[in-house]
Amino acid sequence: MTLRDKEIGLVAALRSRFPGDAALTDQWLRERGWDPADDDTALIWVEAFADRTTDAVKRRDAEAIREQTAFFAAAFRAEPDALRTIVDVSYAENLMWDLGIDDK
Repeated sequence: MTLRDKEIGLVAALRSRFPGDAALTDQWLRERGWDPADDDTALIWVEAFADRTTDAVKRRDAEAIREQTAFFAAAFRAEPDALRTIVDVSYAENLMWDLGIDDK
């Protein structure tokens, strides 16, 4: 299985586990001219999904935060070399980027 296949698999797993958040992520991408069904958008899709976790922080939704971050932690532990970039760069670096110090 290639890295690209694993990235696509991660997006598919996110879609399955978090369908409402996936729909919001798809909508965000469409509004910016991206096709969320295009397999080449896996990195940008995960980057946009980080906003769902940021939104949960803004809402103080501890359950959603735990579920989403635990999902990424498990994915990272399962395939650390293959998924390092998508988790580190596309998700973690974008997580909470626009929050104030009190929210962080």
